[in-house]
Amino acid sequence: MAKRTATAVAPKPSLHRALKIVHRNAVSYRYYWTAIFTGFFEPLFYLGAVGFGVGQFVGTVPVGGAQVDYATFLAPGMLAASTLNGAIADGFFFPFFKLNWLKTYEGILATPLNVPDIAVGEMLWAQLRGTIYSAGFLVVMLALGLIESPWGILALPAAMLSAGALSAGAMILTGLAKHITSLEKVMTLVVFPLFLFSGTFFPVELYPDALRPIVQVTPLYHSASLLRSLTTGVVGVETLVNLGYLLVMYVAANLVAIRLMRKRLIA
Repeated sequence: MAKRTATAVAPKPSLHRALKIVHRNAVSYRYYWTAIFTGFFEPLFYLGAVGFGVGQFVGTVPVGGAQVDYATFLAPGMLAASTLNGAIADGFFFPFFKLNWLKTYEGILATPLNVPDIAVGEMLWAQLRGTIYSAGFLVVMLALGLIESPWGILALPAAMLSAGALSAGAMILTGLAKHITSLEKVMTLVVFPLFLFSGTFFPVELYPDALRPIVQVTPLYHSASLLRSLTTGVVGVETLVNLGYLLVMYVAANLVAIRLMRKRLIA
């Protein structure tokens, strides 16, 4: 495997160069553009089947002292799941194959781009894909009357932040995973538990006391909570905590992801 020496790599990424990766990925999707929308439909189906189906038997759910119907509670959780879908698809699965089998990054390193550019570019693309999912889902929520507050106008920027933080976390998994079995492990041990146990389907107060603190440190919990507070208008100190968590994760996970990718690609 041909690798660059550490002295040949710029210490910091360049946004201009990172956008070359975004452009490359966008061009490659011309041949299977329908794949961009796959992660949008799964949360939408859950919203229809669970939110409006099962929700008829649930009644109202508490959110920050207020009572909302179950579909209104569930929709922001599914919106957060949309950002997770984009992050996993383009922040982990595709980069995993590019790194370990296709050797795409080795070819890119023969150009003026360096490892941080690659990592940041892939994370930006994953963030963009998660944002596309979120924008479409927000339109559906608006059409169904599931946005109950003017604060909901901030839901798209919040979803963009969530997509960025989760994409950076997914790129960390890319830097750590080396075997094909890692794909199943990530889905089984990371994605499914996050999706099911992050306060997406039920209020965190209903979880067992031993499980609740674990749920409350997961990124998808803070994403769902932030989006739920904005779409329902129940905004307070916890909203700022959720926002701060995602901002810190976004910055810290970017730095860790770049470091891990550098270790994988540089001798």
